[in-house]
Amino acid sequence: MLIISRVTVGYLYGILGSCLTVLVFNFFFTIPYYTLHAIQAGYPITFVIMLLVALITSALTVRIKTQVRLAVEREHRTEVLYEINKKLLASRDLEETIELINTYMVKIFGRSAIFYRQDPGDHHSENFLQSPLDGDASFLMSESERAVAHWVFMNKKCAGAGTDTLMGARAFYMPIVAQTKVLGVIGLSCVNDILNQNNRLFLRMIASQVEMALERHYLSGEQRRMLIESEKEKMRSNLLRGISHDLRTPLTGILGASSAILENSSTMDQETHDTLIANIREDSQWLIRMVENLLSVTRINAGPMNVTKTPEAVEEIVAEAISRIRKRFINRKIIVRVLEQLLIVPMDGTLIEQVMINLLENAIKFSPEDSVIAVEVKKVANEAVFEVRDQGKGISNQELPYLFETAVPDGKRSADSSRGMGIGLSIL
Repeated sequence: MLIISRVTVGYLYGILGSCLTVLVFNFFFTIPYYTLHAIQAGYPITFVIMLLVALITSALTVRIKTQVRLAVEREHRTEVLYEINKKLLASRDLEETIELINTYMVKIFGRSAIFYRQDPGDHHSENFLQSPLDGDASFLMSESERAVAHWVFMNKKCAGAGTDTLMGARAFYMPIVAQTKVLGVIGLSCVNDILNQNNRLFLRMIASQVEMALERHYLSGEQRRMLIESEKEKMRSNLLRGISHDLRTPLTGILGASSAILENSSTMDQETHDTLIANIREDSQWLIRMVENLLSVTRINAGPMNVTKTPEAVEEIVAEAISRIRKRFINRKIIVRVLEQLLIVPMDGTLIEQVMINLLENAIKFSPEDSVIAVEVKKVANEAVFEVRDQGKGISNQELPYLFETAVPDGKRSADSSRGMGIGLSIL
């Protein structure tokens, strides 16, 4: 009897085995032998007691087997949850986490899985993984299934196959909810069979682990965003401080020169008058260039900037930059080398021209007056390369790490740096 209960599943075989053992005992071991008749008065009571003992033994054996099986399943689920939790904690970014989730869904449940990290109404938010046991499960990406997932995302409830909501779907969908916010939706294919209650419970346990991992990534992203905003605010403060300092000098010069001309126009000689006018023009041009650079940097740092690129002739951009520089530096020698064939490059012509002007101005400012400045444009693979070469002393190692920064920390600026904030290259 114990053997029957041990090797079979459920109570039916145990009951049948208990009845059979009583009949066998009656047939082989009671008088008259080899018949099912019992002539002694105590035999029926004996048979009843034997049947009860057999039934109780069978029931206890089946219950112990069930408890052992459930214990093994719980242990297995605990191990799986521990493994998932360990892998999720070790995941470095959101994409890796989502890929890990799908892999475990397919591995544990043997079904194709799809994960929506945003509203399924967004057609670029899903990650799909096919299970070899499901055949073709591409239906998970169909509009009808996406609509079910969208309902789950909006209502924060399970739906789909095996539920009372949108039961016509071919997959089961469960939301990943953190407090009051939906972080994603998990979908499992039910093309072969629906998920039973135990599987749904296990999926809910896994979803709780996934929820913590996703929330950690989203909080980390929010922290990075706040840090970036803080750095932008710090940069704006530095920029404003630098502007107030840099603009004060040319404005003071313009004010002083114009006042001197107005107050001493009758007694001032022509040479002094021309010198003051030239200083006013130089300071005004510097202010104009500073404002142009500030406008370019502000456009870039205001947020995600969509640079409008249009096909431009490289020769025209270089020629315009050179012509503007030569108006201010008439005596400087500048050599230009461009390709013989017409080179059309998609670019923002205004920004590239401003970069060229800034590079040329720096080259003129930091190289000997009798030196030659070379501007060359060449084609390397599928790229156009602009080069400005001078014979100056170069950039110091102290300033090199901040070459493309809009503002150099006060302690890092070299003592011989001229006026200006060095924001010309930041528009690159």
